[in-house]
Amino acid sequence: MENIQNLPIDIQTSKLLDWLLDRRHCNIKWQSTVKTVREKINAAIQDMPENEEIKQLLSGSYIHYFHCLRIVEILKGTEASSKNIFGRYSSQRMKDWQEIVSLYEADNVYLAEVASLLIRNVSYEGPALRKQIAKAQQLQQELSRREVECQSSAAELRERYYAACKQYGISGENVQRELQALVKDLPSVLEEVGRDAAKLEEQIQLYAAFTNFVCDW
Repeated sequence: MENIQNLPIDIQTSKLLDWLLDRRHCNIKWQSTVKTVREKINAAIQDMPENEEIKQLLSGSYIHYFHCLRIVEILKGTEASSKNIFGRYSSQRMKDWQEIVSLYEADNVYLAEVASLLIRNVSYEGPALRKQIAKAQQLQQELSRREVECQSSAAELRERYYAACKQYGISGENVQRELQALVKDLPSVLEEVGRDAAKLEEQIQLYAAFTNFVCDW
């Protein structure tokens, strides 16, 4: 008999909430109770102790029953000094969250809310995330293709750059300094040009005589 009770029940996700209501596991007016719970949660979160885990729990878009259970467990540590000899807490924080948990557990309201969240996640959030993943994968493929193209273009430009540097006789590691260093060689280059130009004296005299002859004529 115990084994039969522990067997899982296969229920279609979209019909889970209806199944809970039809079998009276939850009250049909659970939404009004949840509205009251939401108001109490919004009021309770205004006064919370400095705790990193609580900050993470409250940073979510929706705080549900299981978050509240965890907050109560954390408050048992942070509000331990307010516990009296009867084992009850005088801390208003603890009282607020214990009340929230009690409201959730009355008529299994938390089951209806969690079932509603599950249906929404499966029907809407899941497909939306799959679309986002598909779009992200497509974008990733496009960026990978562009990365390969950019690497190929970069390699080509690098070759052209070093070819241009070679024409100027520099290595290209520090272009400005290397070009400035080339100026030091300019006097010797000009001196060599001057020596080569001196060898053209005969041709220069011939050109001058030809020019004078033409001008006189």
